[in-house]
Amino acid sequence: MSVGPGEDLNFLKKEFEEFLKGLICLPIKFPGTRLYKSLKAKERLLKMVRKIVEERKLTMEEISDEKGVAKDAVDVLLRDNGEANEKQSLSLDFISSNIIEMMIPGEETVPMAMTLAVKFLTDSPVALKQLTFESQGSRICWENLCLPTRVGTSSLGCGTGLKVINETLRMANIINGVWRKALKDVEIKGHLIPKGWCVLTSFLSVHMDEENYDNPYQFDPWRWEKMGAAINNNIFTPFGGGQRLCPGFELSRLEISIFLHHLVTTYE
Repeated sequence: MSVGPGEDLNFLKKEFEEFLKGLICLPIKFPGTRLYKSLKAKERLLKMVRKIVEERKLTMEEISDEKGVAKDAVDVLLRDNGEANEKQSLSLDFISSNIIEMMIPGEETVPMAMTLAVKFLTDSPVALKQLTFESQGSRICWENLCLPTRVGTSSLGCGTGLKVINETLRMANIINGVWRKALKDVEIKGHLIPKGWCVLTSFLSVHMDEENYDNPYQFDPWRWEKMGAAINNNIFTPFGGGQRLCPGFELSRLEISIFLHHLVTTYE
């Protein structure tokens, strides 16, 4: 949003942190509960973001800059008119909600994955040495570090970089579970889940199950030489799966790839 240091940024940071605390909590909503505080923080956050979006839109209209170069996500969304034959712009409420959703991977999950990758590599000198070796020198290092070979596809390289990222995501379990509501009676392996019940899907249990991974508590990037780089399967779910697969999974791995490349080639 291009918000510089000051009161607005401090307010956004404070309310965003309060909002995050309620992403996974007991679904009990009354004053004083974690969920209630989180939702109230989101309301205040949404109000501030909408104010910023409104001011940016007004500025664009005043200087007739609707087709200029976008400086941030707010500019991109304000300039988005949908399909080529549509003239209606996105609503300010929609834009504001999307900005808040973008904050989660931008400020929480991806930075945490980067931090844990550094920790795991520090504990695994062999993996660090191999990653550093592949990242040095010619252009091939980018491919080994698993940058996408084609924009918009899931064609990633298979070097140590990708193995490190996958293993970091498996062990970190940054999003350790998601809530889902049964829209009808569902039976899974003889267990009935009645319509209307909420189910907590535990990614942590999947990633740390010895039936799925040998020595699951050991950081072992080379296990992915046998498993491959598949993202959408039922035993590797850091980005969810199925129709609800996170649309930013490639961008997240790309950001971590670039970070690791510069880390191992610039610093000792």
